[in-house]
Amino acid sequence: MVGGHYPVKSGRHHQRRDFVSFPIFLEEEYKSRTDRTKHLSKTLRPIKDDYDFIIIDTPPTISLYTDNALMASDQVVIVMQTQERSLDGALGYVIYLNQLIESYDADYDVLGILPVLLKNTSKVDQNILNRATEEFGENNMFENVIKNMERLKRYDVMGIGDPNLTTDHDRHDKDVFKIYENITNELLERLESK
Repeated sequence: MVGGHYPVKSGRHHQRRDFVSFPIFLEEEYKSRTDRTKHLSKTLRPIKDDYDFIIIDTPPTISLYTDNALMASDQVVIVMQTQERSLDGALGYVIYLNQLIESYDADYDVLGILPVLLKNTSKVDQNILNRATEEFGENNMFENVIKNMERLKRYDVMGIGDPNLTTDHDRHDKDVFKIYENITNELLERLESK
């Protein structure tokens, strides 16, 4: 995978298709669902030892994208918005993770549940966070939480940049960087404890 594209065999030539076509590629390439599900794992195997970490970010859906990412992973972080549907989705996702382990002999651990888009003053958000802690257990919840910050929306358009290399960042940028630094440190601590 390079630049959001995936090479696909077509006769004797290779063509590049948008990554959106990944499931179509898998169906054309493999007859069995098991082989389709393990494609990314097989592809990454030769380079896995060259990196300390390979981070695979997938949409929060149950799909061949996610199945491939899970089968290629040693650890999983479940991202959960502090909304009722997201809590239900996270609970269902844990069940699905267990089904993959049983069906495909997957071998990964869940590092924890990462709450995101928490609104500080919202009683509903805090209630969902409390319920998630009851459902998953306090040890399984990340201590650090990504709050709902307008600044995050700007990054999609403008990019982030390195806070150490530019003076264009204000206090709000620095607050966001600090939150992500804390989450990264907690992630590393959780990895070390495994």
